[in-house]
Amino acid sequence: MNSCSIEGCIKPVKAKGLCAMHHQRMLRHGDPNMVRPRRVKKSIECKWVNCDEEAVSKGYCSKHYYIQRVMNMV
Repeated sequence: MNSCSIEGCIKPVKAKGLCAMHHQRMLRHGDPNMVRPRRVKKSIECKWVNCDEEAVSKGYCSKHYYIQRVMNMV
């Protein structure tokens, strides 16, 4: 079985002499060695007055999101 043509990679070939990972990078970025850093999600505080918890959904912590959702149903 053939291995990837990228130096140091021993994975099996998927297409065009590249393994699945390097082939996908080639399609997305035009360079099989391109590695983009992961995005770090910024944590924001809950929009509720005097709440210092981390927001989970729509700017509210889980407790206040639930309260907001129930209030909008009535």
